Amino acid sequence: TNSDISYVLPFNKSRTRAIKRIGPHNINVISIIICGLLGDWWGNKIPAAQMNSVRFNLEQSVKNSAYIHHINLQLYKLGYCSTETPKLVVKSEALKDKRLDPTELRHNYRLTTFTYTSLLWIFNDFYKEVNGVMVKRVPSWVGEFITPLGLANWIMQDGSRQKKQGITLATNSFTYEECVFLSKILTEKFNLKTSVIKAGHEGQWKISIWKQSMPDLVLLVKPYIIDEMKYKFEGYL
Repeated sequence: TNSDISYVLPFNKSRTRAIKRIGPHNINVISIIICGLLGDWWGNKIPAAQMNSVRFNLEQSVKNSAYIHHINLQLYKLGYCSTETPKLVVKSEALKDKRLDPTELRHNYRLTTFTYTSLLWIFNDFYKEVNGVMVKRVPSWVGEFITPLGLANWIMQDGSRQKKQGITLATNSFTYEECVFLSKILTEKFNLKTSVIKAGHEGQWKISIWKQSMPDLVLLVKPYIIDEMKYKFEGYL
């Protein structure tokens, strides 16, 4: 679990078979992936004859390019992805809209990790199949991996600052009960005042970190927030 950003695990090279990427894994990377799955990250299960594997992805808008370039470079230096920079891709929903002229297509940046059999446990506990569709859920053990570093990345990719208020986390894809569970973790682990609020659509919820807890939140995450993301902490950073 070496946390040195320049430390590259030898089995995390291109063309290494997924089954040989067995660890030990960098605990900071595990925290970033797991907290990322609470936000915008997603996993792809890769079937194989010998053993299934998984790769993890993050896609961000061009507006968030500074953040995704930053995290992609960190993961590259640690040996968890093959390129220093994320890939520019057409937004998937834009491709489905036949009314759009090709010149109007919008783009995102996408980060993709190597494939791992040794990280399949994360995928298996984060996803369940419902009517033939893989649905993301919150694992019971997730609190063990919500660290200040992970929380900072969760906020940078999926947090919003409300004017003169605190920060909200877009947990829209999770159930109310799951959001309450996550809210309690943030309160019990970091002493942050939080609540679950409606997200504006039926059956969707967000986690609100209260204004009163912003000073404490900043103390936790400040070492990991890049300059381009400091606007989310306006008045506190």
